[in-house]
Order: sequence, then structure tokens, then C-alpha cells
Amino acid sequence: MFYRQKLVLSLLQVFGGSLEKTEFQKYLFLYTKICQPTDKKDYNFVPYKYGCFSFQSYADVRNLEQAQYIIYNECIELKNKDADYISLLDNTDKNKIIKFKEIYSKYKGDDLIKYVYEKYPYYTLNSEIFSRICPNKDRYSLETSSKTQLFTIGYEAESIDDYINKLIKNNIKLVCDVRKNPISRKYGFSKTAMQKIIEKLGIQYIHIPQLGIESEQRTELNTIDDYNKLFATYEKITLANADKYLDEILNLISKYKRVALTCFEADYHMCHRARVANALIKKRPDLQLEHI
Repeated sequence: MFYRQKLVLSLLQVFGGSLEKTEFQKYLFLYTKICQPTDKKDYNFVPYKYGCFSFQSYADVRNLEQAQYIIYNECIELKNKDADYISLLDNTDKNKIIKFKEIYSKYKGDDLIKYVYEKYPYYTLNSEIFSRICPNKDRYSLETSSKTQLFTIGYEAESIDDYINKLIKNNIKLVCDVRKNPISRKYGFSKTAMQKIIEKLGIQYIHIPQLGIESEQRTELNTIDDYNKLFATYEKITLANADKYLDEILNLISKYKRVALTCFEADYHMCHRARVANALIKKRPDLQLEHI
């Protein structure tokens, strides 16, 4: 069991063993914001239908359900309410979660949602209940550019929630996946899961495997020279014969304005997505490029 899953079970325990789904998300959100340092957050959140929501926590809850730790229906409930999950935390987190409950258990239902909305307005961006919860307030407005621009983004060091926030904050409308084989052991980054999740946030997805690199070609890459040789071959063989797919992306950029090429590596220098981006810039020199 991951430590963050122990935190989920402990949070349920301190709140009596059961929480309504929206309350669970809000308490978990507040705990990570208030009780965890910025470089050690177990969960990150995106602005979703009812405010802050963590897709990673949702996956963990489902996994805990399969493992018979919780019951997931209208509420999220511990299956064994006599179990002491708090004892699984380190001493610092034990004290934090007990103190957290003492302070924030006074907020329930709409009052809890309103508290989160007022303190962290970014997460109201996609809320379907904002006008009911905060009838006399204006919704948070995210200042982003709408000018045509190409981006590249890797997910190596990201959770799916961090990744989505980067897309939102850069007003990206379409993600173009240039992996040959869009499979990942990281939750949310295999093709089907990624498409389903980001489209819930109003961001479109397309996969162009013809611009990918075969996995066997990526073995034994130990130095910058190794990568440069690989990418030189990629440009000479794959990209030189990929006009059809590059033109497809350019057409998509004309339609969606703000498009991100995505692949695995955090450092775009170590990823072929940068070479795809450069090939697109050669075809359209006025196109601005940013690696995020």
C-alpha cells in the first residue's frame, strides 16, 4: 500500500469512518494544502465539476475498494471501522491529521465547499455549482492567452493532476500524443485513460503514432551523444517522410489555436517531441513554441 493510501484511510478514520464523496475531496484537498509542504504533496488537484478534485485520489479509492479496505457508494466508507489506520502514519502526520480534524470538522456540506471556494478560487473554474454555493460572487477568471501557439509537455515527473493543471493554465485546447506506444505504468497516462480524463476538462486528444520512436530504439541511451544520434536518425528517416502527419498537426493548430505535443520525458532535449516541434516551425516559421 502506498503511503498516500494510508493517508486516505486515516482521513476517513478521523472523520468517523465515512465521508460523502465531495466532502472527502474537499477535506483531502485542505489537508494537502495546509498540512503538507509544497515539495511533498501526496495529492494534487484540478478544477473540476464540484471544485477541487484529484483524479489520482479517485484511482486510489477505487484500488482500496478492490482491496477490501473501503466501500464506495454514495459515501466513501471504511469497511472495518475498528481498524487503526492512523497508526500507519509517521508521528508528524499522526499529529497533523488529528489536529486537522479538530479544526476543520466544523465545516460540512455546502459550508465546506464555500470555504474552499473562497480560500482557493482557482478551483472554481469548472464548478457546476458555483452560482448556488456563492450566489453573490463572480467566478474566478484565469488570465490566459488565446493566441495561436505550439507547446510541448512531458509527464515523466508529473501526476495526472499536475499535468492537467499545466494544460489548463496554458489554455491548451488539444493534446497531440506523439508516443509510438501510448502505454504507461503511471496512472492516467495510457492512451485511453488520458483521453478520457483530459476530455472531461474540455481538452481534446489525438494520437499520432506515426511520429513516435520504436521502444527498442530507445534502449542504451546513456549520454547526450546517444540521444543526438537517435534523434538525427529520427529526423533523417521518420520526419523526412512525415509531411502528411506534420501537415495534419498544422491543420489542427489552425483549428484549435493552442496545441501541445506530449510524450514521456520531462526534459524536452531528451525527447523526440522537440524534433517534431522544430519540424513544424520549419514549415510554419511564424508559429511560437514553448516547452512547459
